[in-house]
Formats: sequence, structure tokens, C-alpha cells
Amino acid sequence: MENGSYKNLTAITEALLEQKDLNSVFDSIAETACSFFKASASSIMLFDEKKEYLTIARSYNLSPDYLKVVKVQRGQEIAGKVCQTKKMRFIPDVLELFREISDDFTVEWVGKENLVSLVCAPLLLRDEPIGCLNIYYRNAQKSFENESAMEFFTKLASLSIEYSKIIHQSEYKAQVLTVLEEVGMLLTSSFNINEIMKVFLSTAVSITDTDAGALVLVDETGTKALDAFEYSRDSDMPRRYVSTARLANGISAETMRTRKPVVIRDLSKYKDAETVSADNKRAATVAVPLITRGKPIGILYVDSFAPRDFSKNEIDYLVILCNQAAIALNNTELYKKLTREAKEMALLYEVSQSFMSTLDFDKLLVNILERLKNTFGYLNLAIMLVDEEKGELYPRSYINYPDHIKKLRFKIGRDGISGHVAETKKMYYSRDVSKDPYYIVGTEKAKSELCFPLMLGNRVIGTLDVESPDINGFTEDDMKLLSALSAQIAVALYNSQLFEITKTLSLTDPLTSLPNRRSFDMFIEAEIRRAGRYHRSFSLLMIDFDNFKKYNDAFGHPAGDKILEKCCQLMKETIRDVDFLGRYGGDEFISVLPETDSTFALEVAERMRKKIAAQTIDPRITLSIGIAAFPQDGNNKNTLIEIADDACYEAKQLGGDCVNFASSKKE
Repeated sequence: MENGSYKNLTAITEALLEQKDLNSVFDSIAETACSFFKASASSIMLFDEKKEYLTIARSYNLSPDYLKVVKVQRGQEIAGKVCQTKKMRFIPDVLELFREISDDFTVEWVGKENLVSLVCAPLLLRDEPIGCLNIYYRNAQKSFENESAMEFFTKLASLSIEYSKIIHQSEYKAQVLTVLEEVGMLLTSSFNINEIMKVFLSTAVSITDTDAGALVLVDETGTKALDAFEYSRDSDMPRRYVSTARLANGISAETMRTRKPVVIRDLSKYKDAETVSADNKRAATVAVPLITRGKPIGILYVDSFAPRDFSKNEIDYLVILCNQAAIALNNTELYKKLTREAKEMALLYEVSQSFMSTLDFDKLLVNILERLKNTFGYLNLAIMLVDEEKGELYPRSYINYPDHIKKLRFKIGRDGISGHVAETKKMYYSRDVSKDPYYIVGTEKAKSELCFPLMLGNRVIGTLDVESPDINGFTEDDMKLLSALSAQIAVALYNSQLFEITKTLSLTDPLTSLPNRRSFDMFIEAEIRRAGRYHRSFSLLMIDFDNFKKYNDAFGHPAGDKILEKCCQLMKETIRDVDFLGRYGGDEFISVLPETDSTFALEVAERMRKKIAAQTIDPRITLSIGIAAFPQDGNNKNTLIEIADDACYEAKQLGGDCVNFASSKKE
């Protein structure tokens, strides 16, 4: 990737990840891809829910006629194969390729659009393809040199799409849950069975967009129908009827036996369907049991007059609705559960919003933990991150733990509950920490602990630890909530780490891995303020390589780059950890030595010069070094740089391979 590309990565990251609306995300990706890679047009292709086909979700600078009919099977054609192999592909001549495979339709379209070259890159999320990004050139391209930039861009694009979907799903779920909350209040506040049936069945039909619904109430054994009500979309009120449901077999029996929703997308293919189903025009159905106190009290049916699939969300909403109806029909007091579910959904939505609104790593973590503590009253909370090189966990953010915890390190698989969870990659619940072999005391008040792995695919990146002041202080609802949050936290942490990497890239020279000129400007301004405030000194070294051009001319720039990398490492070995060494430009480097007077600066410069001079390089490469000291040679950045640069120039004029002090002071 070219140096100029790095400067744009932070802006691109923010531009893509700040979008929340999915259409805006698609537009941003398509337009930014063209701009960043200087392409003529672009398109985004995404898989369907079953990941069988790719279709075009958005395009930029392409006519819409062709895009409406594009449908690529997984593993087929360019896009399908790119998604299957998970590798980018560059096609210099698209027209020639499609002529060879006799795809006349695409040949015609490519000709009309005047497209010449194509880059197709997979959109990967947790190393699984969700689609691909195509960028097109109307001028012939011999090669594509921005593979690393494309890989980074497609990762950001995948994250943007995923986050937008999360936000959309959270908003939709929050809306549905609000409706269900209102329905629950109506159900539990009424003792009129007809009113309850109207609210219950009309809501079930509405949230699944079906044609009809019915409820059959059963006795405690689940084998006898006690009452039944049916409702259709065009009805004002449900109708009571005598049920013919066969509770001993068929769909009803399967629902009673499994006590889980039964989904039939095409009743004509269900071997044990009742004949009355066809008479009632039922073509697809979902049957959901109503259960209270561990016993079934009825079955809800929602019916479609045409075969269709039902989404997981629709089934989940029906289950919630049936739980509410079971409460109402048994005249029991269980509204606290729905209230908590509303809080959880609101929390998940708010946390999702915070993930989208900040890329500040530590601020993000503190926000998550504070929201959990304030909403649900947990005692201690901590997010531990994995140090893969050392095989350890370390605390990155925590609430209510003493400050010394930040110095602790936990060996994965050996230390504490977190170490155990990081090794097993499974949730762990310690109901009584005083009896737990893995537990390490954090605070005396903790009596139980719940720990979740933070997973990205199959990789553990950390753990979420939550402690309670009560023995067995966590409920099933707590576990579900924290499990859902753990998945969101893992993705958010990964996103924040990507942002930190981008910031690092913008401050680092890609060849030498040393800080760049922008980093130097930030460092020396801070050092001038610090040294001025406390009346301290520091020195500035301007370093220039002698004969480096001769080496490049003799052996070429790749060989010169390797020598430059090697020499930079040698120079770093001659300075302290607190000192700054960065690339100033070309073969010029600059160093800032805090708390260093001119005498000690000379020692450091000589040590650096001798280390390079001792290398067996032919043509011989040496250093010319100029020294300027703060405050005697100058009290601002520009003056110090100018004096050190002049001193370095004089050193080169003296034959190079020497250290030179500033010849005069400048204000």
C-alpha cells in the first residue's frame, strides 16, 4: 500500500462505520470504494439467508437494468468462486473472460457499460463470506497493486454491513417488544375471554403477516381440547368453535410432545396433515404451545394460505406472545419477566448504539460496564483481554475492583475462572465462589461469579466477568442477557482494535516501522512544553545517511530498503526506551533525547555513528549527525530543527561520518 493510502484509512474507517442505515452503508461503501481505488464503478453482492445465491445489493455508476436480474450461485462464476476461495481476483479484460465462457448476456452488458477491468474481493465476517465487492475500470488496468488496502477496506465494509443490520434488528425488535409489552398489559388487565382472544390472536396474525390464527385450550394432560377460538384478518372479533385438533397425533401431538414451536412451510408435503387443513385453505402453519408452571395449557396456530417460510424472529415473537397469553389465561402475576425483557432489549439497543457512536476503545469498555451495573445492579465487572504471545489474560477495564487488579496477569488454563473460560471457550457459572477450585479472590463481597468468553469465530479475545454479592446470584435471564452482550462486545472490541491499528498506521513509517514525521511533531511539541514547564533540557539529533544514494544506484531500491531497515534497528539499540527516533524523510532521521544535555547527546550520537560505521557494507554507508540542545540553541521546534539540520549539513561537508554541534544560536 502506498504511503498516501495510509493517511486516508482513518477517515475511511469513520466514514463507513458511522453509518447506521443499511442503505446509507451500501451507498457509502460503493462510492468510497470507487473514490479510494480510483475505479469507474462498483457493486456490492450479498448472499441470501441460506447462502445459496449472490445478488446485487447496491451499485455505483452502473445502469440498473442488468443488476435486477443478476443471481450468482455459490461457487459459480467470478463472484461465487471468489466467495468460495475467500481470495481476491483481478481480471484485466472482463469482456474476453466472459466471451471465453460463452456468457453472451454478460458480454452484452459489459459492452454497453464500457467496462474493461474488474477486481472482485470477498466480504468476510469472522472469516466467513457474506458477499463480495466488485470495482470496475473503464480504462484497461494491467495490474492491481492495492491488495492490502482492499483487504482492509472489505473488512471495514463487512463490519459496517453487520453493524447496520444489528442496529436495524435492534430497532425492529425494540418496536415489536414495545407492542408485545402493551399487548401483555391489555391481556393481564382483562378477565374477558373474548377481549383476551381478540388482542392475542390479532397480534399473532399481525406480527407474522399471516392470514388466520386459532387457539385451542387443552386440559392438564394435554390430550383433550377444552375450548377453541379462531380469527381471520378480515374479522373484527374471534369466533369460538369446537376444535377437531387431533392431540394424539399430527402437528398438535408433536407440539405437545416437544413443547416447542412446530413450523410447517408446506402442509401439502406434511405426511400427517389433517384433511380439514385443506378445507380451511391452510397451506403453511406454525403451532406454538402455551405453557405455564411447566404444563401446557393450549396451542396457538397461525396459518398462511400460501406455502412460506417463517423467520426465527417471528417464531421468537410468537413464543413471547404465547407466554403472555398463558399468564393472562391463568390469571397469574408474571409481568416482571416482560419488564426485564424490555430492559434487556433496551440495553442491547442502547449498547449497539454506543458501539456505532464511538471508536474510543477504553471509553467503549467503561460505558458497557457502567450500563450493566446501573441497569441490573451487578457487584463487580471486568473485561479481560488475551495476550496471545504470553498466553495470558490482563484486565483492560473494570468496575468496583481495587486498582491493583490492573497489574495482575492470569495464565490461560491455569489462573482463575477467567483463565479456565479462556481455555475451554465456554461460559462458566460459579454459584458459590467459596467452594470453587478455580476462583481467585478479587473482593470479599463477591459470593458468585459468571464468566463468558469473548469470541471472534473460534478465537477467544477475552472474557467478561460479572460477580454478585449473593450465592447463586444469577438467573437464567442474566445468563441470556450477558451471553448476548458478550457476542456484541467481542465484535465491538474487534472494531475498536481495527481503529487503533488504523491510528497507529497513520503515525508510523511503513518501511522502517519507526514513528513518522507526524509522530515527531506531536512528540517534540509535548517535550518542549514539558521541558519549559520544569526547566529541563533535551537534545535533538538530525541524522543523515552518507553514500546511501550510491548504494541504491549500485544495488537497487529494494536492497537499499533492507539496509535502511537494518540500520534503523541498530540505531534504536543505541538509545533509551524514553528517547524518540523517527523517520524525517528519505534517508533523513531525527531523534529527541529527553533530560539530555549536549555532552550526553554527543556520547549517544557517537555511539550511533560508530555502530553504523562498523557494518561491512560496500559501498560504505556512514552517518552525519547534527546536534541542537534545548533551550540554549533554541526554544521552539522550528529553530531547533533548523540548527540541527545546519549542523548535520556541515558534518556532511566535512566528509561525513562525524558528529557536529550547532555553530550558532538562533532565537
